[in-house]
Amino acid sequence: METADACIRSAIAGQDYRKALDLLVRTFQHEVVGYCVNMLGDKTHGDEVAQNVFLAAYTAMGRFRGDASVRTWLFAIARRQCWKAMKQAKRQESLQPPAPVEMRTSPEHDLLELEEEVLWQRRQDRLSHGLLRLKKRERDVLMMYYFTRMTYAEIATQLWVSETTARRRVQQARVRLEEIMKRETD
Repeated sequence: METADACIRSAIAGQDYRKALDLLVRTFQHEVVGYCVNMLGDKTHGDEVAQNVFLAAYTAMGRFRGDASVRTWLFAIARRQCWKAMKQAKRQESLQPPAPVEMRTSPEHDLLELEEEVLWQRRQDRLSHGLLRLKKRERDVLMMYYFTRMTYAEIATQLWVSETTARRRVQQARVRLEEIMKRETD
C-alpha cells in the first residue's frame, strides 16, 4: 500500500495533475483549512485562502522538484498564501478580530455544559487574538509545529535554518504567545 505522499508524487511525475490535486485535497484539506483559519483568525477568509492554496499547488505541480515531502511543499504554499492574504488585508485595513461565535442554547444543555462551552470559546478567542498579535515569523512557526504537527527537522527545511534554530524559534514564539495571553487575562 502506497502512502499518500508516494501516490501524489507518482501522479505529479506522470503529469496527472488532476489526480494529484484530488489526492492533495482528500489528504490535506482539513489541515490546510485549519492552518489558514488559524493563521488569519477568520473562518470565512481562511476557507477562501485554503482554496487558493490548492489552486496554487495545482498550478505549481509542474515545478515540484520533490526535495521535500508533499506535505512540506503544500504547507510552504499555504504559508505564502496566508502571508499574501494578510498583506492584502492589512492594506485594506479590513482584518478585524474574529466575531464571537453565537452560542446555541437548547433545552438539552444544562448550565455546566454551557459554562464549559463559553470557557472553551473564550480560550479559543484569546488564542486567536494572541496569535494575531505575534509577528508573522512567530505565528508561522507555532502553526507549523502545533497545528500541522511538523517536526523540528521539517520546520528547519521549510525555513532554511538548522534544526536547533527551528526548535529555539518555536520555544521563543510559545513564550511570547503565553506572555500576550497572560497580559490579556490580567
